[in-house]
Amino acid sequence: MKNKGQTTILFSLMISVLLLFTLTALEVGRIYMSRVKTRALVHSTCLNLMADYNSALFERYHLLFMDPTYGTGSEAAIEEKINDYLESSLNGERGNPIYQFTIEEIAIADQTYILDHNMEALKSQILNYEKTEGVVHAAKKLTGDRSADIERAASETEHNGIEMPTTEAAAEPDTEGKEEADEDSDKETEKKEKVSDPRDTLDGNLKNGLLYFLLPEDTTISKETHSLEKAPSQTYRDQKQEEKDNSFRDIGFLKTFIKNAASEEGDYGLMKQAAFVDYVNNLFSNGVNGREDSVMQCEVEYILEGKESDYDNLEAVVGDIVWMRMPINYAYLLTDETKKEEALTLAAAICIATGTESLMEIVKYLLLGCWSYAETLYEMRMLLSGETIPYVKSSETWYTDLKTLSGNATGSKVQNGMEYEDYLLLLLAKKGNKKRDLCYARILDVIEMNLNREDADFHIANCVSGMTVQGKICLNPLLAGEGKKEDYDFFFEESFTYE
Repeated sequence: MKNKGQTTILFSLMISVLLLFTLTALEVGRIYMSRVKTRALVHSTCLNLMADYNSALFERYHLLFMDPTYGTGSEAAIEEKINDYLESSLNGERGNPIYQFTIEEIAIADQTYILDHNMEALKSQILNYEKTEGVVHAAKKLTGDRSADIERAASETEHNGIEMPTTEAAAEPDTEGKEEADEDSDKETEKKEKVSDPRDTLDGNLKNGLLYFLLPEDTTISKETHSLEKAPSQTYRDQKQEEKDNSFRDIGFLKTFIKNAASEEGDYGLMKQAAFVDYVNNLFSNGVNGREDSVMQCEVEYILEGKESDYDNLEAVVGDIVWMRMPINYAYLLTDETKKEEALTLAAAICIATGTESLMEIVKYLLLGCWSYAETLYEMRMLLSGETIPYVKSSETWYTDLKTLSGNATGSKVQNGMEYEDYLLLLLAKKGNKKRDLCYARILDVIEMNLNREDADFHIANCVSGMTVQGKICLNPLLAGEGKKEDYDFFFEESFTYE
C-alpha cells in the first residue's frame, strides 16, 4: 500500500511538471507567434501607408510623396490611422480571448520632408524618373558651336576699343578745343544735316517695356499676381539680377558684356543638369505653350524668375533670352564688312552732326551693338509667335535695317533652328547650384498651386518621402504574474521610404 501511494504521488508530480512544462511551452509559443504576427502586421501597416501617396502628385508630376497629416496639419492623423489599422488587424471585430492585444503607444520619427536636406528627396525622384523615361541628351546640341564667334567678337571689340573711354563718352560731345573754334565753323555746324540716331529709335520702341513691344497682337499675358507669402520657395533667398544697359552709349559696358559672354560659353554643364532641365521642360507650361489645367500660364518662366505675375515672369525671361542671343548677332556683324561699313557711315554722320568726330570709331561699335540688339528683338518676336530662328546668323537671315531698326521680309525663314522652348532649356541649364535649388523650390510652388485647385488643404511642405513607425503593443498574459508582464510587451520600429 505504501509503495502504491508513493507511485501515485510520483506520477502526480511528473504529470504536474509535464503539464507546467507544456503550458509554459504553449505560452512561450503564444508569445513568439504574437511577436511574429505583430512584426508582420507592422510591416503590412507601413506598406499600407506607402499606398497613401498623393495620387494627384504622382499622376501629374511623377513624384511619390505622402502627406502624413492627411490635410489636417497634424501628425496625429497618421498615428490614429496606424492605431486603427493595427487594432482591427490584431484583435478583429469580435476579439480573441487567447490573443488580446493592447496598443499602448504609437509614434512617428525620422520623417524625411520634401524640403529637408536641400530637397534631396525631390532631386533624387526627378533623376530616377528621368532615367526611366530617358534623359534628353539633345539639349547639349542647342547651343551649337558658337563660342568661336563670340570670342572673335570680344577680341575685335577689345582690340578696337581698349584705349577708348569707358563712360558715356559717345553720348556727350567732346568740348575740348571748342573755345578755339571761330565763328565760321559754328555757322557751318548749324548747317549740318540732322541725322537720326538708331539708339533714339530703340529707346522709343522700349519706352513701354520690353514685353509690350515684343508680344504678338493676338497674345495676352495676365498681369494678375499670385500670393507667394506661404510658398515653399520663400525659405530661399534670391539674388538680385544684374541690370543691363540697352542704351548703347557706354562702350565700357558693351566690351565687358561681350567678354563675359565669351567666357561663359562651355560652362553650362548641360549634361549634368539634363534631368532637371528635361523634367521642367516636359511637365510645366510656358508663355508660348500653355496648359489649361495650370494656375499660371508661364510656369517655366516663374521657375526661372520667381515673380508674382505671368507678365513679369515672361518679361524677365524674354530679357534674359535677348541678352543671351545678342552676342551671337553682334559676332556676325563684326564679320560682315558691308554692314560694318554701313555702321561706320552712319557713325560718321552722327559724329559730324554733333561735333564728336574723334569718337567715330567708338560710335560705330555702339551702333553695331544697337543694331544687333534690335535684330535680337525682332527674332524674339518670332520666337514668341512660335517661329524658329537660326542657330547663327548670315546675310540671308538678317531681318532689320540699321537706320530704322524695323524688321523686313528680306530675311529668309528657317526650318531647322531654335525655338522659344530651346532657349528656356538653355536658361534652365545655366542655373548654378544655388540658383538651381531655388528653381527646385519654385517647382514646389507651382505644384502646390495647381493641386490646390482640387484639394485646398494640400500643402506640399507637409509631404514626406519616408518615415519610421515606432510603438509598443502588449499581449494579455495568461500565466505570468505582474512581475513577468514585461515579457508580453512588444516594442517595434519599422521604416519605409519611396526612394
